[in-house]
Amino acid sequence: MTLRRKAINFDEHFSQLIDMLNGIYSFSSKQQQIKGMTMYQVVYDMCIAIPRPFTDKVFTGIAEYIDGHTVNECKMMLTHDDIVTSYARAFERFALAAEYMSRGCCYLDRINTSSYTSGRNSSAHHSGKYRKQNVEALALLLWKSNVLFTIRDRYQNKLFYQVFEWIRQDRDGDDAPHSTIKSVVTSLVQVNSFTEQPLQLYIEEFERPYLVHTKRYYEAEAAREIASGSISNFMQKANERLQQEIMRNNQYCHSTSHGRIVKEFEAQYITAYQDRIIDEFEVMLKDERFRDCTLAYTLLSRIPEGLKPILDIYENYVAKLGKEIVSRLGTSVTKNPRSYVDQLLNLHSKYYHVNQQVFSSDPLFTASVDKAFRTIINDTLSANVPANGPETLARYCDMMMKKNAGKRDVNAGTPSAGSKRKGIKKPVADMDEGDQEERLMKMVTLFKYVDDKDVFQKFYSRMLAKRLIYGASSSEELELNMINRLKEICGVEYTSKLNKMFTDMSLSSDLNAKFRGYIKGNGQGLVNMDILVLTAGAWPLNQKDDAGPDTNKLQIPSVLENNITSFENFYGNQYSGRRLLWQWNLTRGEIRINRLDKNYELQVSLYQMIILLLFNQGVSLPVNEIVNQSGLSVSDTMKSLKPLVDIQILTISNQHEALSQTSEIRVNGSFTSKRTKIKVAAAASQNESQQESQAARKSVDEDRRMYLQAAIVRIMKSRQVLPHVQLIQEIIDQANSRFSPSVIMIKKCIEQLLEKQFIARQERDTYVYVA
Repeated sequence: MTLRRKAINFDEHFSQLIDMLNGIYSFSSKQQQIKGMTMYQVVYDMCIAIPRPFTDKVFTGIAEYIDGHTVNECKMMLTHDDIVTSYARAFERFALAAEYMSRGCCYLDRINTSSYTSGRNSSAHHSGKYRKQNVEALALLLWKSNVLFTIRDRYQNKLFYQVFEWIRQDRDGDDAPHSTIKSVVTSLVQVNSFTEQPLQLYIEEFERPYLVHTKRYYEAEAAREIASGSISNFMQKANERLQQEIMRNNQYCHSTSHGRIVKEFEAQYITAYQDRIIDEFEVMLKDERFRDCTLAYTLLSRIPEGLKPILDIYENYVAKLGKEIVSRLGTSVTKNPRSYVDQLLNLHSKYYHVNQQVFSSDPLFTASVDKAFRTIINDTLSANVPANGPETLARYCDMMMKKNAGKRDVNAGTPSAGSKRKGIKKPVADMDEGDQEERLMKMVTLFKYVDDKDVFQKFYSRMLAKRLIYGASSSEELELNMINRLKEICGVEYTSKLNKMFTDMSLSSDLNAKFRGYIKGNGQGLVNMDILVLTAGAWPLNQKDDAGPDTNKLQIPSVLENNITSFENFYGNQYSGRRLLWQWNLTRGEIRINRLDKNYELQVSLYQMIILLLFNQGVSLPVNEIVNQSGLSVSDTMKSLKPLVDIQILTISNQHEALSQTSEIRVNGSFTSKRTKIKVAAAASQNESQQESQAARKSVDEDRRMYLQAAIVRIMKSRQVLPHVQLIQEIIDQANSRFSPSVIMIKKCIEQLLEKQFIARQERDTYVYVA
């Protein structure tokens, strides 16, 4: 190859170029003989010829050649019945030939491009009627003008008419030449690839008409499907069509069209009939047609706000199932919290599994289940039951923590599987500590939904106190593990008093050991007695309602007085300045009866012990005399006598009358039992559980009032001045970790602090802190 400029015969050189172009565009055997450098040298020589280069003549000659060639190509393909296949083959060859031509004319392209970008006058940008540009770009531009636009404008756009007809056949399930259609569609982008808007032609000639065809096709089909079949079949058809259309998009369309075309499909097949799907969704859940639920989810998730209605339905449905469970249990919830917890856990497990399998673990559906269970656990009014979630969960923990928890009947009052009789109790195998741990761990799942965690805390602490005092806990490790879980969820402050209870139990054990040493050292012969010293602020048992009768009136048995006096002296020496308040109503002991058919040991409350020891002076006493001698109230006397009468240790002289204040009570000399050790129930009343609940709630209300007042003072001290609305919101934010305060309660606490002059009200509902 030579780079020197020289004089040439233009006609001869251009004739050589035309021969080469003929070979390239005809794909004849002559094409194989064309060498790239030969074509480059011919073009190069004409572009640098002396005395004057032939650049414009070369470019114009090439343009005229391609112009004529594209016109002929158009005429040829119009002679074929299958114009799409003819076009696809012709364009594939033409585009490849244009690329080859561009390589041989790269020097000409360089001159034309530099001329165009150098900012010269517009006349320099054209050679005759052709704008100077890359020759490949010129070829594609002429193809667009002479082939695509000619067919569109003069021959009723028969090319794309056939393309859309084939696509319709494809949608109908008939065979269609996918690669041929793809080639035609791709040509629209390729012929515009050198322009500033390369997708403009594709959008105008294919995408917009394609969207119109898509709308019409699926609008008609969806209407037929919804009218002729069930909603299940409709959703199945819609999902199948959706997958097909997505695949068809990948086969035919440019990636920028995918979203718009699928959106058009969704508008006709999903958005237009979303109400029908939504109306059937609850029925799908009720009938457990989970495949249909998945289809509904898949389809509705594709449209804006499509999931919101079924999320609400899902939440309300799960909440309704939970409330039905609570309602069916009715008043038995308090006595049998295990059924409450087990059934709700089964419901929770079922619909979390549904979330995973049916709704692809969508966090929105998980949140709906969470909201539903928060409603179930916290909404007691609509469930129309006397017990509430926090209390029932606390009672469940109490049941699981007690000794012999695994021996209790799990199906109390319900028929066993396969039983024909109603009310048969089905015993279950004993639970070991691992089983109890697992059940409590599952219970924590429900506890997380409790809004009023302070209510749970109040009941839990009361029941824990009784378990510890009466030695009823099955495992200290189990108790501490449960407290640690509560601490993880609610914080250290929530469990501080619970931990203090265990500290007191440990200190009391050490204290009793020291007391025994003290007694032994003094040579005192006292009754064997264990004493628990409990911190008043930590144990929920020091309220007036729990204190029992007046200590000054209660006649403590003489056998115990020396123990009590000795312990008070011992404790006073150990801890000066501390005051002991005896909780007689919580005291239990063992008493031996010697004058029956054999010796019996009774485990009784202190009140029952006092009553039984009175019968050492005689076998019969009227109730009024028992009240006078024991120092017990009439109410406590009656409640303590009833369990003793029920087991027939004591009897009523007149066997035909019920226990009353006028009854004569006597020792049952003919009492007999297979067991020599008998545990007598503590004094109880029919309404004890309700009274306990009421007392606990009263205590919770008082604690809340104090908490809110303290929170208000803290906030106002920090902020100094706050508007009413902002103060209310900050109080709610602070209290939410413990309970959900009502605005009415907050307003009452604000008014109380205004009266106490901790804060003052200014104009425009603004409060100011008073130092």
